[in-house]
Amino acid sequence: MYSTNYEIAALVLSVLCLVYSLTANRRQYIPPKGLKNKLLDQHFVFILMVLANIFSAIVSVGGVYLETLGRAELGDWKYLLHASYFVFHSTLSVSFCIYVMNVNGTSMGRSKRFYRLFLTPYLLTELLVLTNGFTHLAFYMDENIVYHRGVLMPVLYASGGFYVALGFYFFFRYKRAVSRADSITIGVVMGLATLGTVIQAVWSHLLLELFCEALASLALMVLLEERSGHLDVVTGALNRAAFADANRRLIANRQSYSLVVVSLTDLETFSALFSGREVEELLMDVASWLTKLSSERDLYCFRRTSFAIVCGEGAPRGADELADEVLRRFEGEWTVRGMAFRLCAGVCVIRVPEDAPNGAVLQELLTSEALNVGGTRRVSVAELSAQLRDHRVEALLRRAVEEHRLRVWYQPIWSSEAQRTVAAEALLRVEDDELRKISPEEYIPIAEKTGLIREIGLFVFEEVCRFLRFERDRLQGLEYIELNLSIYQFMYGDLVSRFEEIRRHFGVSVDKLNLEITESASTRETPAITEALERLRALGYTLSLDDFGTGYSNLMQLISSSYKNVKIDKSLLWDAEHNPTTAELLESLIRVIRSLGCNVVQEGVETEAQLGYATDSGSNLIQGYYFSRPVPQETFLGYLKTEAEQSQLPLP
Repeated sequence: MYSTNYEIAALVLSVLCLVYSLTANRRQYIPPKGLKNKLLDQHFVFILMVLANIFSAIVSVGGVYLETLGRAELGDWKYLLHASYFVFHSTLSVSFCIYVMNVNGTSMGRSKRFYRLFLTPYLLTELLVLTNGFTHLAFYMDENIVYHRGVLMPVLYASGGFYVALGFYFFFRYKRAVSRADSITIGVVMGLATLGTVIQAVWSHLLLELFCEALASLALMVLLEERSGHLDVVTGALNRAAFADANRRLIANRQSYSLVVVSLTDLETFSALFSGREVEELLMDVASWLTKLSSERDLYCFRRTSFAIVCGEGAPRGADELADEVLRRFEGEWTVRGMAFRLCAGVCVIRVPEDAPNGAVLQELLTSEALNVGGTRRVSVAELSAQLRDHRVEALLRRAVEEHRLRVWYQPIWSSEAQRTVAAEALLRVEDDELRKISPEEYIPIAEKTGLIREIGLFVFEEVCRFLRFERDRLQGLEYIELNLSIYQFMYGDLVSRFEEIRRHFGVSVDKLNLEITESASTRETPAITEALERLRALGYTLSLDDFGTGYSNLMQLISSSYKNVKIDKSLLWDAEHNPTTAELLESLIRVIRSLGCNVVQEGVETEAQLGYATDSGSNLIQGYYFSRPVPQETFLGYLKTEAEQSQLPLP
């Protein structure tokens, strides 16, 4: 005799799960539109599982009850209940498999062909049951209204086993895509369902399978579907934890998707002017509008001022379209308690995996400060990446300064008149494996923006003075060393006094030091810069104008300022080799500069042909790889010694 106690308990548990799921105020529980979207929604599939369990329990209890009556006229009802049980229980197994796929994200991005093949066994079993009244292949009732299995009954069990096995496969194959807690929950659920099946197979009269499945549903509801901990308490959108889970699942399963990121750039200003409640109302209004734009299950508030909309492949509206709509909305006004005002937002579309191949890169992009600069505007991923790279380079540079990894290298400057090296340019280098791969042209501007240039500039000046002091005997014939002077160093009022303090400490003559400033910097002279330059000139320092020809070329400014050297940027020389117009311009510039009494230093000379052209054009000082790359101190001293030996100059 069958006992229905466990099935009644299963019915009660399942009904409680259903009632709670449908009545609890959870925004992500609202079913999306469209059958495919419903099947891809985790909570909808959970409700489908609960409903399948409820109807399976109802028809099972009803079938057992009719068996106890033993009345022949109830045969049709018995048949109907048996058929219904197979229909509902088959739905339970396939929905369980889809649920597991939704939890770990493997359901997204699948083709229609995959889903057609995936659902084929289920549809065939349903067809087998629905046509069983004519074929009796699944089961039949004899003349005594006794239930018997048909020849194709194993197909029904095989179909259910297939989906359970497939659920196990997706669970273990993509286990890394879910958190440890969710993984344990799914494991417990699988264990309960398996336990119930085994017990009922051994003791068929207990009918324990549905009860264990109901317990599994209860565990899912409490541990996975109860998402109050995944909701932002202010906006009602999914929170940071839910956002992290979603991205982990999608990335682990190699899904292609886009994030429309919306960062409120001036909310702090609004917060300073209004009460906390008004700020919360504003955030709720923004979240509500974004929800209508996307959907409840796609909107995340992953920081107080930042939202993200997840757009999977095949979404009704593309990420760029959503981003444009967001920008248009934020160009208008927002109203809170009758007060209208403008709210600025940075909007960016991040595509995974194109822009963010893994979770670490995505996290870095999402924390980029570039999203919060410049009012309402579209921010490119390139801007985010550049800002993050700047931060990484800054961190490496700070570490190098703290760990004393800065070095000064020297590049010879050759005189066409003396036919030897008469000067050198001091250049910063960093003994760091990562910074060694980065050009100084990249990390020096970062040092300028972050204030590190002050400490670096003083270090270079001190190292050059030390070099001139302690290697004086080995530097015979070297007239001076050039040092680059950043315009940002002038921001510190003690620049001149610190230079003088260092120079006097080492006893270096001022005529041994020549300071280079860039052409663009020379045109941005402020009173502070002008005053500092005048003080330096008064103390006897000479100046060079660097990179002439690349900035705002101003011959009047060149005439009015006393520069010892003018450096012609290498780009002019290289272009002049194949561009007659540039060649004519370069030769004219050199003649004018030499006529003003300045030396012309041609940078970037790398070949004998370039050397000949530069000297023929009037450049009297040459710098470039043709003679030497920038080299460490000892290598530079060796270079000078070798040059002196080759030119038969007297050695010390």
